[in-house]
Amino acid sequence: MTEAGRIRRNSFYSIISITSRLIANVILFWFIARYYKPTIFGQFTFAHSLSYIFIILADFGFDVLLTNEIAKNRINAIKIFQQYFSLKFVFTLCALGGMWIFVLFNDLSFQTRLLVIIFSLYMVFTNLTNFLYALFKGLEKLEYETKVSLIINISLLVLTGVLIVIKENIFLIAGAFVSTRIVGFIFGLKYSFIVLENITFKLLFTGFKAIKKKIFVFGFNLAFNYLFFQLDTILLAFWKGDYEVGIYQSVFKLILIPLVIPDVFINTLLPVLSRLNVEDKNKWEKVGGIMNKLLFIIIIPISSIFFIYADQIINLIYGAKYSAAVPILRVFALTLFVRFNLEAYALMLTTSNKQHIRMNVVISATMLNLILNYFLINEYGAYGAALVSLITNIFVGVLYYSTTMPLFIKWTDKKTLLVFILSCGVAYLFWQLKSYSLFIFTPIILALFVFISFKYFLTEKEKNLILPLGLKIPFIK
Repeated sequence: MTEAGRIRRNSFYSIISITSRLIANVILFWFIARYYKPTIFGQFTFAHSLSYIFIILADFGFDVLLTNEIAKNRINAIKIFQQYFSLKFVFTLCALGGMWIFVLFNDLSFQTRLLVIIFSLYMVFTNLTNFLYALFKGLEKLEYETKVSLIINISLLVLTGVLIVIKENIFLIAGAFVSTRIVGFIFGLKYSFIVLENITFKLLFTGFKAIKKKIFVFGFNLAFNYLFFQLDTILLAFWKGDYEVGIYQSVFKLILIPLVIPDVFINTLLPVLSRLNVEDKNKWEKVGGIMNKLLFIIIIPISSIFFIYADQIINLIYGAKYSAAVPILRVFALTLFVRFNLEAYALMLTTSNKQHIRMNVVISATMLNLILNYFLINEYGAYGAALVSLITNIFVGVLYYSTTMPLFIKWTDKKTLLVFILSCGVAYLFWQLKSYSLFIFTPIILALFVFISFKYFLTEKEKNLILPLGLKIPFIK
């Protein structure tokens, strides 16, 4: 199979995996909110959110590190897996102990304590399953991640859906979350023996001196990368209260949907770019350049629609009581554009053994975020937090561009600048027509940018790489 064919195949599997997780979570949490009292929903979401904080702590960058290292050195894949699995296992046990200590030393209701304990098991099996996903990615066998993901999410939807409809105890629903993760982990184990013969899960605590620096770099990068993007909500809760958090989170949940797109690219291309950085630097640059180009052209219509029709989108999804979220969505529309356009540069740093640069950047961004939020949240509430998010992402983007300047100069050509200027003009035109229904103009905006992409922006070679062999778009020659 050609490189392009392999990327297309893995992109397809990655889309299915990520979309199935997104759909399952959106549907289930909406159902729980509808069928149970707000206090019960609050207890459930608190325990679930807490488990994800400890998932990040237990992960500590091992998943990305495993994918990166195996993609570069498949001959030693078994030893690499064994080393990192041993550390991952220890970190997961520490995270489990941390969740239990949290329960003991915090003033929580009995129901919340029990839910946290149940979700501590969810944290364990999610972490271990994610590590197996990292193995599949490193070997570029994303179909196995898709199989496990579909097993988990379909069974979770069916089992939990039935329990919610018959209004079973919320603890049973939490138990369903755990049990489906256990089933997924079992299938993940089964597939791991298929993708890597003679794989062993025996703990190995030797040879860490050589990889110690990498572990800390990847670990701190993951922790601070998560923190600088999530810090706004935590600070809003402390400084402004539930209403401002609710307004901010109503928008935050919306922007997580398009952020699935760069996740698909990263999921698919991390192992490819890691391998190509060792095998063929020219191909490494070209594949990264195509990723950057696609993310650029994809996000322009999405950001434009969010910005222009923010009032209609908020009113349609949440109702008039969330009207305060409209200006926040417009700020986040710009943040999305910035974030999409820094992802390729971030991935190029990771796959060229420059993860330490990313670590330093996100630590600095977290400090900047904290300082700016102190002033802007107190002054402007949720809107101030949104502004800080935009400023922080611009800061991160500028540092990524400056540390990958040869790539930035090469990828930012005249055609890209012209498309950007043209896009601003198109957005301004539709802004003048924003009083009309978004259902009328959204398809027009999307179709217009598909036309621009395939008629002008992408080269013939890039179109052939992206589209399956023989597939043509009828109105574009």
